[in-house]
Amino acid sequence: MKIIEYEIIDWFILLGIILPLSIWTYQRNVVWNNEIGLWRDCLRKSPRKERVYHNLGFAYYERGRLNEAQKEFEAAIRLNPKFVLSEYNLGLVYYQRGLWNEAVDHYQRALELDPNHFDSLYNLGLAKLKKELFPEAIEAFKKLLEMKPDYENVNNNLGIAYGGLKQYEKAISYFHEELRAHPENFYTHVYMGFLYREMKDSSKALEHLKKALTFPDLPHAEKVKAAVLAIEKEQIPSPSSSSKKKGLGRE
Repeated sequence: MKIIEYEIIDWFILLGIILPLSIWTYQRNVVWNNEIGLWRDCLRKSPRKERVYHNLGFAYYERGRLNEAQKEFEAAIRLNPKFVLSEYNLGLVYYQRGLWNEAVDHYQRALELDPNHFDSLYNLGLAKLKKELFPEAIEAFKKLLEMKPDYENVNNNLGIAYGGLKQYEKAISYFHEELRAHPENFYTHVYMGFLYREMKDSSKALEHLKKALTFPDLPHAEKVKAAVLAIEKEQIPSPSSSSKKKGLGRE
């Protein structure tokens, strides 16, 4: 069932800003010119090391080669069924394909292996948001907030989830919490702008969207500018309505 009737969730997806994925699961110490070639060479020399398969899969993932990434992550898990990072990254692969149920399965498997794997819990909540399972998303994000209060965008996600349930005051309160914790998070102003538009509060919608536009690194700024112009246009009375008001005044 479609819970949100207006455009708030669609806009989040359109702008490509619905809650950035936590994809940096393995931090490398060296940047190689040809990572895929490097890890393929490592694989020939160490065909029984799950981390080599994982790293090759991650190199494929970074380049959008999802089928090959999936194959390598699965190979890593066959060698080590308790390899959390590959379970998590398989969740990312399925998420990128729009296969939310499969993504959820892998995030949950990663959490079974490591209940403190924060990125899996975060992205589990994202997948629940994509499925519009807002109460389940709220449960995941609140749990993460208890475990790691400074995890960026968690309060934003709670705001979006409560907005999906049309519990607007709760949504706004979580957006404000995000701004208190991360005042430079321009995503929050975009989310608040569209939520206030959903609430028919044009003044506050414009306030936050214009604030978002003050950040030089704002993604898809042209789309936000278009939204501002649309809201401003909605506020301008049409000539016909102005004429009617004047006529009523004379009578």
